[in-house]
Amino acid sequence: MLQLIKTGVMKFPGICIPPSQLHKVRGYFSRQFVQFDLLHNHEADSDRVIYRYPAVQFKIHDCLAIHAYKVEGIGVLKELFLEAENIVIEGRVLAVDSKEIEISEVEFGEDGETYVYEFVTPWIALNQQNYKEFLALETDERRKEKLHAILINNIISFCKFAGYTVEERLVVKSNFDPVSTNLKGKTHLAFTGEFMVNFRLPDLLGLGKSTSRGYGNVLRKI
Repeated sequence: MLQLIKTGVMKFPGICIPPSQLHKVRGYFSRQFVQFDLLHNHEADSDRVIYRYPAVQFKIHDCLAIHAYKVEGIGVLKELFLEAENIVIEGRVLAVDSKEIEISEVEFGEDGETYVYEFVTPWIALNQQNYKEFLALETDERRKEKLHAILINNIISFCKFAGYTVEERLVVKSNFDPVSTNLKGKTHLAFTGEFMVNFRLPDLLGLGKSTSRGYGNVLRKI
């Protein structure tokens, strides 16, 4: 069954930065609006990391954009829309001459159909532990199976955040290409390409690691 999730997009027309700088934009907003833990995912009293699907995600389309999900994420987005005047990255001021916000509801879930998606930004599938497990696998087929299992877990993680229970067994087929990507000065193995799954996802939703920094964005092709 399909379900609706409330989403919001805030765009900054005219502000275009390279993807490698996106984490610095997120860092700026996190420091400026430290009262919103959805921006930085740290506990205020202990600074411990809060492990959860990111309700606020920084992205680059044609310009800088911030996506938010569910009521709590959109509440933060509205505050940013009202308060954001400039963005400062390493002493360089990016003037916010204009900004746009759009709130909507989009469908996601199971409807008996299979959809094809493309990763329009690199998907960082592996953490330190499963990276070692991935390298230890002896065949390409086993590695592909591992990636499929991780991708399914990524989708289920989003579903838990959205309050959706997956009823059917998710089945993935893919054509992935390994790529190297730079995140905060460190090189990570990531993947681009397409996948097919019997689940409908919102366009430009982030899957995998560092989704709040613009990684793992999916776009439906079919």
